[in-house]
Amino acid sequence: MPPQEGNSPSLEDLMKQLATSNLEFQQSVSSSNMQFQQNMTATIQDLKTQIGQLANTVSQLQSAGSSNLPSQTIPNPRGNASVVTLRSGKELP
Repeated sequence: MPPQEGNSPSLEDLMKQLATSNLEFQQSVSSSNMQFQQNMTATIQDLKTQIGQLANTVSQLQSAGSSNLPSQTIPNPRGNASVVTLRSGKELP
């Protein structure tokens, strides 16, 4: 091994420090990525739930406000109307 100048670290020590720092950095990035992925998964699940609720609401509004006649008609339990009463109180035959 060549003689070392003063107190400067050897190349081997520098490589060990670099490897240690690199490993710590990789672990930190991996941990951050895992946390980010968990947050994104939860957010996506929330969005799926909200989209499902929105689709149900839209479907209900469409069927409630639909201009189409229902396929199953319900007969009038009162029979036929023979007199129509206006708001003014006047009756029409």
